Amino acid sequence: MTTVKQRGIPLSSLNPKFLHTNSTSHTWPFGAIAELVDNAYDPDVRAKQFWIDWTRIKGLDCLSFMDNGAGMNRAKLHKMLSFGFSDKKAVKDHVPVGIYGNGFKSGSMRLGKDAIVFTKTRNSMSIGLLSQSYLQAIKAQQIMVPMVTFRRDEQNQVEDAASFAVILAYSLFSTEKELFSELRAVSAVGPTGTRIIIWNLRTTTSGETEFDFDTDKYDIQIRANASEKTSESRATIPESRYSLRAYCSILYLKPRMQINIRGQRVKTQLISKSLAHIANDNYRPSFLNKRIRITFGFNTKSREHHGIMMYHKNRLIKAYERVSCQRKTERKGVGVIGVIECNFLQPTHNKQDFDDTDKYRKTMHNLSIKLEEYWNEIRYKRKKEDPKCTVPIEDTVKVPDQVWVQCDSCLKWRRLPDGFDCSRLPEKWFCNMNHDPQFRSCMVEEELEDQEEEQRSYPKPFKRQKRNSKSLQEENVPEGLETSSPISPLPTRQPKNTVLRQQNHSGWSTNSGNSLSALSPTTNACLETSSSLAQRSPLPLINLTAHSDTLKRMKRKCSSSGEISTAEGIISSAPLPNAPPQGAGTSVHAKFSPVIKKEENELKKVKSIERNTNSDEQMRKMESQIIESFEAYQEPVEEDEEEWHDTEKSITTETSYHSTPEGIAESDCKQDWEAEAHNAEEELWGLKHEQDELMEMMREAVEERDACREELEVLRDHCSALEDERSQLLNRQEEEKEEKARLSTLCDQLKCELEKLKKETDGRGREDIAVGEERRKLKNLRFKVGHLLVSFIPALNLQQVDFNSEVIDKLLDQVLEEVRVTQLKAA
Repeated sequence: MTTVKQRGIPLSSLNPKFLHTNSTSHTWPFGAIAELVDNAYDPDVRAKQFWIDWTRIKGLDCLSFMDNGAGMNRAKLHKMLSFGFSDKKAVKDHVPVGIYGNGFKSGSMRLGKDAIVFTKTRNSMSIGLLSQSYLQAIKAQQIMVPMVTFRRDEQNQVEDAASFAVILAYSLFSTEKELFSELRAVSAVGPTGTRIIIWNLRTTTSGETEFDFDTDKYDIQIRANASEKTSESRATIPESRYSLRAYCSILYLKPRMQINIRGQRVKTQLISKSLAHIANDNYRPSFLNKRIRITFGFNTKSREHHGIMMYHKNRLIKAYERVSCQRKTERKGVGVIGVIECNFLQPTHNKQDFDDTDKYRKTMHNLSIKLEEYWNEIRYKRKKEDPKCTVPIEDTVKVPDQVWVQCDSCLKWRRLPDGFDCSRLPEKWFCNMNHDPQFRSCMVEEELEDQEEEQRSYPKPFKRQKRNSKSLQEENVPEGLETSSPISPLPTRQPKNTVLRQQNHSGWSTNSGNSLSALSPTTNACLETSSSLAQRSPLPLINLTAHSDTLKRMKRKCSSSGEISTAEGIISSAPLPNAPPQGAGTSVHAKFSPVIKKEENELKKVKSIERNTNSDEQMRKMESQIIESFEAYQEPVEEDEEEWHDTEKSITTETSYHSTPEGIAESDCKQDWEAEAHNAEEELWGLKHEQDELMEMMREAVEERDACREELEVLRDHCSALEDERSQLLNRQEEEKEEKARLSTLCDQLKCELEKLKKETDGRGREDIAVGEERRKLKNLRFKVGHLLVSFIPALNLQQVDFNSEVIDKLLDQVLEEVRVTQLKAA
């Protein structure tokens, strides 16, 4: 093999065996066919129709693919037959699927060993051959692609003669006439287009082709293996796995091209609109700054076919991919289909899977969570609507929530009335048949879909209820299971200054033993309530003035009832926490056991304790303590509403102080305190509820703002597209004006020439009339002379004489000559 060099450096070569090696990336034959469909769909071709058919040529099974797209010139055809050349670009909202420049080679060589391409543009027609049989026959060491181009100006390349001879020798078409008949087949579907024929199709071990062309004459199916021979076993497999017609119907998320298989149109569908009980959810990955729309719904055809339909740039990559919750033994998500467009993931080489990256794994994990949420929500909603229903929702008969149909002319999608029977649709449907007069013309743009109109997720009452129930369970944990620490651990989002404030509270409890002893059980309960409130998750903005007024009212009522003086005797006579009183329940002081142990050591040293403590001073301390606890949390954070119901629990734990007569006397005051604490809690609840409403309104406003921004971007893009179209139309209008002026000038010139021709024709007509009159007179004269000559020449037969010729003139000359001679002789 000769080494080819460029700038003195050897170039890499490509052995013909690579054609087969490259094709092995397609383990599924429909994936190879999809590569050829993508080439016609991409914006550089933008075909409106695509035909797939089976035929037999010279006894061989062949697959043919044809489109009415833009076609290819010689340079583009050579790039398509080469490796790695892809310069496809997006046109408006039409993003190309192909990115590697390898789809035709891998796809065609996966289906068969040989392929020939016929392509036609407005200026040329080209033929290209990619044949493993040819390369094996000549024992080639590099891949060669014979090409022939026929130009309209007949400036064909001389070197095409060798390629033309190879194509005739190694293709299915051995004559030039047969080749041109295939090119005429392209012209039959449009002025431009491409036709591909693949033969020597791959066969199974039994010698049959891997495709079944006999079961359905309007479909191409994959032959069933031994485990799929029965109809029951095939019923568990999605139809798109073995039927090309079913696969092509869902190949694109929003189809823009009409596909025909074996002479019959494929009824493409908007997969996200053909489901029942549709709900839209959002997924916002941590590695993206935007939300991804996920559509969930139930399959209306078979409950066994469920999973995630994963698209990339409008192209189906993975179909019916079951997530973890659908694979478990609980069988969650039966019949549920999710639809997502994963443009943020990278597809594999064969476009049948995604690269197994961290992004992909996170996406699949979150899809499983979202699908399980939908499953729970839909079952909860059904049970709430009909509690007596025992039939699972996956076993019920379902119809699609919406009905959409594609126009056969403009290929736009139109929405039909809900509940419309699709069986009533004709074979061909056009926009002028639409029930909605607003969209009864092909010139009208498509109706906005739900994902373009509404960006918010569906409501999730089951999830909210489950979260609320969990919060209540956490709040209702028995007191014996709680920690004995006087201060609960800091929450994760607690402000830093709360630590210092809690240390101050602990020091106050330890060093001021008289203050702790002087407070009544009800006061301790209130302090415990405030401490528990301060130790919970961060609180929202709270009106401290309202709580201060409430505490002042509590202080005045407490001072008026003489509670402090009564409590002194109770505290002094009450046993310490390490020796609980008999018959008493759990004491409220159980939470302060470490602090009270320290106080016990101090009380042994102190002989007298100041008993005349001013109640106003202690209430001010309690008030300042509660207010300081609240001030640390004056940040607007989002928490569940149920977390505010646990203040009542702290107060109700006090059960051990009514065993003495003093406790009985104090019960009335305690009830007043509890009423005041309950009022304070209700005020807290009202403020929290108001703030939650404000936060919800704020979230809705933010979502509406984001939706408006996205809609604004769409409108801007639409406006820019309209502006470009407007400029194009203006340019076209200017060109048409120039063309009109040119044609007008040419018309005036033609009119002048026509007038001249008319004048010349009139003059010639008059001349012709004069000439005809003279000829008629001359003919009459000759006729008379002929009769005169009969007297001189009796043998003259006038019936055989043409008076339009000069025969009479010549006879007259002869007679006159004879008379003149006779006269001369007589003289």
